[in-house]
This record gives sequence, structure tokens and C-alpha cells, in this order.
Amino acid sequence: MKLHSLGIDFRHDRDFLIDRPNGSGDNLIIIFKTSAVVRQNGIVQTVPAGSAVVYSKGERQYYGAAGAEYINDWVHFECDERDTFFDKIRLPFNTVLHISAGGTEDILNMLSLEQVSGGENSGECVDLLLRLLLAKLGGAGGSPRGNFRSVSLKALRAEIYRDPASCKSIAELSARLALSPSYFQSLYKKEFGVSCYEDVLAARLERAKYYLADTAISVKNIAELCGFENDTHFIRQFRRRTGMTATQFRNRAQG
Repeated sequence: MKLHSLGIDFRHDRDFLIDRPNGSGDNLIIIFKTSAVVRQNGIVQTVPAGSAVVYSKGERQYYGAAGAEYINDWVHFECDERDTFFDKIRLPFNTVLHISAGGTEDILNMLSLEQVSGGENSGECVDLLLRLLLAKLGGAGGSPRGNFRSVSLKALRAEIYRDPASCKSIAELSARLALSPSYFQSLYKKEFGVSCYEDVLAARLERAKYYLADTAISVKNIAELCGFENDTHFIRQFRRRTGMTATQFRNRAQG
């Protein structure tokens, strides 16, 4: 895939409208940061912020402002739409997708930097980043509300595994998503097939295994670093889940 040009956080007034009957001569990704009007299947509709469209080459492009302020990201690029990659990621072209704005910003920023880097592997990096961006969009769909909730749960799960000690309780985690604890737990298990409690525990134990295998930190301090109530609770849970004590695991891991 080849990147032609891109723009991040481009702003326009209420009169902004793009209407290209024959497209732009290449493929185009538009990510709306504000509400916008979009023509799809011959019908002009208003779509919310957090929507996106991936246009095929030669497809009519019609989009613009729906209010006083209009902001979007855009990427002009070239690809082979017959590539089996698109079947794998199930990306529908020329269809309004509902995504999280934050889910694409890091990729766009990396694309922007790679575009001007001139590095030896710049072309390969651009290709991979475009595929990553399109895969993210391929995972979008459904209603804005439902997709936003799914994206929020995934972001929360990533945080759990990144910093399990910061996750104090189910009540605190559910409050972040403005959900009741019971409804939050139901949504979480439906999304990931495992309870949030089990995920937090698994994340803490994985972090503990790292400390046991690669450091000389005491078991008591490891329990604290990983977010366990105390070392007794940690030792009990570690043995229950691994079939060995923390000391046995450390001895085996460190040879």
C-alpha cells in the first residue's frame, strides 16, 4: 500500500462540503471528529463524531459539515482492493463505520512521521501502518453507542494488563464507564468471555511471574507491586493458579 497524503485535525466552517462524483483518483479514508453529512446509497444522512468512511477508487465522495464546526482526519492512499487482506479484516468500503476517535490517532501520527522520515524501511513501515489503520476500521461497525461501549471496554482491559496494581475494585472500574457494577460485569464477560475479576487476577499474576523470574524483589514487595491486598493473599492465589509456590516458581525460572 502507498500513502499519497494525509491530514490530521483539519478544521472547516459550516459551509464545508466535498462532492467528487468520480472520487479523488485514489482510495480515501475520512474520519469525522465532529458530526458530518455523508451520502451513502444515494441518501444524505447526518453521522456522529467518531464515524468514518473508506472510499473505493472511483467511488463518489460526498461529505461535509453538519454544524457550525467541522473537523476530520483524512488519508489518501493506494491499495489493491482485491487483496485478501480486506476479506480477513472484513472492511466494508463506502460504508459509514462507527469508531472511537482515539483508536486511530496514534496510527495517524506515526504515519505522518514515517511519511517524511526517508528511512531505509519507510515504505514497509507505511504499508504496515496503513494495514493497521484499515484493520482498526475493519473492526468497526454497528451502532455508535454499542461500538463506543466496546471500544471503552477494550481500552479498560488494556489498562488492566498494563497496570494491574492500579485496578482497585470492580466498583471503581465500572464507575469509569458510568455503569453499575453488575451491568459492567455482565458487559465485560460478554465482550471477552471472562469476568473482569478473573482478568485483573490474571494480569496481576502475569506481572508477578515477571518479577519472580527476572528480579530479586522479595515476595512481599512483589505482592504490593502487583496490587494484591497482602503477601498472604498473593501466595494463596499464586499457588492455586500455578500449582506451585512463588519461591518454587522463582527457583525454576532462575535455574
